[in-house]
Amino acid sequence: MLHFIKQIKSVNDDFSVVCLFNTNETRRIDLSAWVEQFRKANDGWASRISDISYFKKVGLDSYGTLKWDNQLDFCPDVLYEMSKPA
Repeated sequence: MLHFIKQIKSVNDDFSVVCLFNTNETRRIDLSAWVEQFRKANDGWASRISDISYFKKVGLDSYGTLKWDNQLDFCPDVLYEMSKPA
C-alpha cells in the first residue's frame, strides 16, 4: 500500500509531527534525528529545519507528504514506516 498523509494534527517542540494517514491511523513521526543531521550540515538550506519556529511551518503538499517552503520534503512511505501510533 502506498501511504500518504491526509492531515497534520499537531507539530511539536520535540521535532515530531502527529498526522492522520490514508489508513485512517493517527501516527507520530519523530524527525528529531533527521533534524539533527540537517543542523550539522549547516548549509543554510536544509539546516533551517532545525529552527523550531521554521519546523512548525510545515505543510502538506499535493502528494500527501510533509513539506516546507524551502522545498524540503520526505517520502510519505518512509514517514509512515518510521512513525508510531499516536
